[in-house]
Amino acid sequence: MTAAAVAGDRARIGFVDALRESRDSDQARPLADIVGANLRHLWEHGGRLDSTGPGRQPEWIHIRTRFVLRPPAGGPEPALARLVKSKGLQLRLLLLMLFDAQCRYGPGDTVRNVRWVAPHPNEDYASWRQLVLSETMRTAGTGRGHGDLRARQITEAMRALEEEHLLWLPRQPGGTRRRYDPKDGVSWHLLSEASTAEEHPRYALPTPETSIRISPLFFTNLWVFALSDVELAAYLALAYLRTRFPGRHAHEGVFLLAEDRENQFRLTRTAWRATELLHRFRLVDRAPDPRRNFRTGNVGARDTRWANRQVMPALFTVNDAALQRPALDAIHQVLTAPTAADDLRREKGQKAVDEAIAAGLL
Repeated sequence: MTAAAVAGDRARIGFVDALRESRDSDQARPLADIVGANLRHLWEHGGRLDSTGPGRQPEWIHIRTRFVLRPPAGGPEPALARLVKSKGLQLRLLLLMLFDAQCRYGPGDTVRNVRWVAPHPNEDYASWRQLVLSETMRTAGTGRGHGDLRARQITEAMRALEEEHLLWLPRQPGGTRRRYDPKDGVSWHLLSEASTAEEHPRYALPTPETSIRISPLFFTNLWVFALSDVELAAYLALAYLRTRFPGRHAHEGVFLLAEDRENQFRLTRTAWRATELLHRFRLVDRAPDPRRNFRTGNVGARDTRWANRQVMPALFTVNDAALQRPALDAIHQVLTAPTAADDLRREKGQKAVDEAIAAGLL
């Protein structure tokens, strides 16, 4: 393993550890436990704190393809590529808002925000602070607690989403100060995740024919917070390819050419390299190719062999079953205590693991 790879794993472990240790206050139980329970309640019961009956329980969360992909004739960058380039919670928060909307509303409904940023007396729904998992670290001498800082992270992300035409924020009466909480019957609302500076209609639930699908487990088991922005981008790109080419995905796997990645998805090579970690976490499976090194993806005499059609792009399939594991536990285990199966999967792929299990070697 190279020094860069070791450093990358250490940084990734540090990020996961920070999420595992996050609190909403000094005495509270781990924030991951609170957020996970609230998101499961949202999916199961529709989100009202006093609700015990079944909610909508959507089988899939749908995201418009134009969030991921540019129009065929070109045009502005899709919102996903724009958000990956920024820093903060905005990508995770937007995906969470789409999950919240689809757990509470159906096709044709007007989607409304009903949540305060921070816990509020007599509220009917958990606050956004109770649905968002992020790192919390107090700054000495400021007097601000963990929850205060997380509320600020959320409002800063909301401002960033407004700047990208993905959220509409009302202003205080007679001023320019933004309002983040539902007051006097007025609150912010989502705009379409396919929005651009020129066109940004109010959000409505997409149809399956115009969207990609994500399992609700992606949210309830906290993968949406445990993955980095580039990992989220690579995962959503592969989810789109699964939707676009279902037969190919089922039988051999889907691929993405560098030209399409750059021109259609507007994703960098660094973002696409995140597929390596997605594979290690089992969120995607990468098919072995005898013509390239599985671990590194390197190909000898690449340019010549590519020109002679002797090398094909790496093939991937999305593995929804892996989402059943809690994200923080799964990532921490793979990076800090990999099993023999984890090591074999990283070196040779899931096919080699399956063969070893069948032979009684694992």
